[in-house]
Amino acid sequence: MIEQNSTIEPFTLNDQFGKEHTLEKMPKLLICSFGKETGTLISNYFNAQDSDYLTKHDIKLMADVSSVPSLLRSTFIIPKMKNYNFEILLSTESQFSKLFPREDEKLTVLKIENDRVQDIIFVSNETELKDTIEK
Repeated sequence: MIEQNSTIEPFTLNDQFGKEHTLEKMPKLLICSFGKETGTLISNYFNAQDSDYLTKHDIKLMADVSSVPSLLRSTFIIPKMKNYNFEILLSTESQFSKLFPREDEKLTVLKIENDRVQDIIFVSNETELKDTIEK
């Protein structure tokens, strides 16, 4: 389990377009979604931002879709995500997703420095998300 002061090992995930991304150096913020509500929060917040917002703030987004049956994932969820104006990495393996801390109906924001988790913040709305990112 990833926790404060732990190191995140490099990993590879595909984005919603099937492009492979290997994170060898971790971003400043890794924001993880574990459900429909938090997925909507990510969609609403990041679709309203400038196209360089993720890069400017050194953010990577990850959505855990491992619990969704692959047919639903490929028929409904991923096509919807292709309409996002930002990239989101998809975790399709529950064993990998279980490494990340979570709270019900909240996004997990990992603040990372030198590949080490400095802080874990759980946010439930756009105001908290903006405050966490722009502090």
